Amino acid sequence: MACRILILPADHSRGFTLIEVMVALAVFAVAAAMLMLSDGNSIRQTRYMQEKVLAAQVADHYMSRLQAEKVWPDKGVKGKNDTYAGYDWYIRQVTRTTSFPGFRKVVVEVFVGRAKPEDDETALYSLTSYFRKLKKK
Repeated sequence: MACRILILPADHSRGFTLIEVMVALAVFAVAAAMLMLSDGNSIRQTRYMQEKVLAAQVADHYMSRLQAEKVWPDKGVKGKNDTYAGYDWYIRQVTRTTSFPGFRKVVVEVFVGRAKPEDDETALYSLTSYFRKLKKK
């Protein structure tokens, strides 16, 4: 058996230099970091939209219950805690008079969590309706 040895001239190098490998790794690291950052933002945005949809359902249910009870709402601010879809919610009802006699403006604001929010805190979802005082027969 004969064995052949291939000898290449020194100017025909094969493979990558250390600098080329380091540049390729740096480009890959930057791309991977941007992808992870993008995924994190997408997850946060999805969670926010899910909470917003659930808060809208909570507000709609609360307002529908108020309308079904046909009780004249008292002026002022009321708050209560509720649990829906595995989340805790704080519901604030703000009732005000209007320029039209016999009407009241009711705003239902929904916040994530059980803690009472500050007065100037913005609700995750807000729903406004007007109630008319029923005439007694």
